[in-house]
Amino acid sequence: MASWLTKHPRHSWPVAPLARMDYASHGLRVQLASYNAGEQFDAPPVPDLTEWLIPTVSESRQSGYATTPQKRVANPAMERGPREAPDVYAIAFQEFAPMHCSLAGRTSSMLSRVDTQIRRAIRLHQSVVRDDHMYDPLELGGGPENYVLVAQVCHAGLVLYVYVRERPGQSPAARQRPSAAQRVKEVRTAFVGTGLGSVMGNKGAVGVRIAMAPLIQGAPDEVLTFVCAHLAAHDHQVARRNNDWRQIVQRLVFEPDGVVPLPIVQPPGEEPAPEQAPPNPLDPVEYSLYDTHHLFVLGDLNYRVATGVPGVPPKPAAEPLPPIDAKIVRDVARSFDARRWASILPYDQLVQEHSVGRTLQGLHLPDLAHWAVPPTYKYKAGGEMLQLSKKRLPGWPDRLLWGSSDAARGSAVLVCELYRSLLRYTASDHKPITAILQLPLQLDHRSVFMRRPFDIDPQWRRRRIIGVVLDRIVGYLWSLLLLFGNGNLYLAFVELALLGLLSWYWLQGRWL
Repeated sequence: MASWLTKHPRHSWPVAPLARMDYASHGLRVQLASYNAGEQFDAPPVPDLTEWLIPTVSESRQSGYATTPQKRVANPAMERGPREAPDVYAIAFQEFAPMHCSLAGRTSSMLSRVDTQIRRAIRLHQSVVRDDHMYDPLELGGGPENYVLVAQVCHAGLVLYVYVRERPGQSPAARQRPSAAQRVKEVRTAFVGTGLGSVMGNKGAVGVRIAMAPLIQGAPDEVLTFVCAHLAAHDHQVARRNNDWRQIVQRLVFEPDGVVPLPIVQPPGEEPAPEQAPPNPLDPVEYSLYDTHHLFVLGDLNYRVATGVPGVPPKPAAEPLPPIDAKIVRDVARSFDARRWASILPYDQLVQEHSVGRTLQGLHLPDLAHWAVPPTYKYKAGGEMLQLSKKRLPGWPDRLLWGSSDAARGSAVLVCELYRSLLRYTASDHKPITAILQLPLQLDHRSVFMRRPFDIDPQWRRRRIIGVVLDRIVGYLWSLLLLFGNGNLYLAFVELALLGLLSWYWLQGRWL
């Protein structure tokens, strides 16, 4: 047979017996990556994504971004590299392409180019992170990485790629288990628009829901959900951003029709895979993004630094911090001093809204001061690496959040290995961000899905159709105007006005 999924049907594939598992080790390792690309992918070349997707590049072993404290294996040859490749990559983009192309759905060539560049970067993971730029021995799991693209979902300017690793981890315990790709049982995708009219795709979210077979006999399937979101812009639109999140929760629905084909994992030396059959859902249920064991939210959430309002106190019982003004925010951000950044984080709108439960409910908000993350916005696009723009206040609109259904019992809190932004990318006014998380080896036997803060909107499907139709109409009209104006929208309107005026005079002369 050609594939693991053919050999082992989804409902009956073998799991390891309890006595043989290494309970001291972690489960899947997931890397999250998000970038508001500033519409830069409309033409080649795609920039090198290695430093973003392999964030240990240019780090010494003694750097502040030290790797996991546990040794990967008891072999000195494998201690040279600071971090092993993750089992899952979730890579999100906002403002992926020019808006007229995005709304018209004309991004297929751009998606393919970026996918190629991502694969090129992550394939060399092991040689990149090792000090000698070599691979580990083959018998110890060395060599280039192979990742399967299990989902690619695009809606307007939002794109989410999810890749899973074809081979297991390199630790002795991990090498006895199936790889992440071999565990995939079902993949669903979904999208929602929350932009103009609360339905168009200039703002909204896309999502991927993956059901994975358990590692422990008798345990439930493990469900991972990834959401790439882009919320309303501008400093004063806090309530609109909160409502955008509510709309996403209510209308980002993973329906049975959203199931995508499972990856074909081709073991070495076997016959070519047969043609893939149409995918069948595991069940006919419609799922919310909170109907999951692990939820990951990536994107440009657009929460800014608030001025003129009290800051969130460091302790719940403490007094609110006094308000700050825009000058203080600019001075602190331009200092690029991590100790000073911490002083303005209590005024971050997401920190304020999340602390009172008005947005991103049930998700962990990482402490950016702990990770010394510099502001991710607003930089001068195409400028110097640290050149902040004067048009907007600096802040942290680009965020990564996560949550677990077992977190309340303390049995499945996700462990963050690394959280950082990458300053060297200058094509956009945003900086890309990334984080690496360790999932627990197994779910609690009492595990249920996360609690929904809002129920599914019964009109979600109708509103999605309306949004897509409006997107296409606006996208194609916009494209025609740009074509008419030779790429200049203002020139197109001037030409149309002149054409209309000449037509009116011609008609007047004909009728007189």
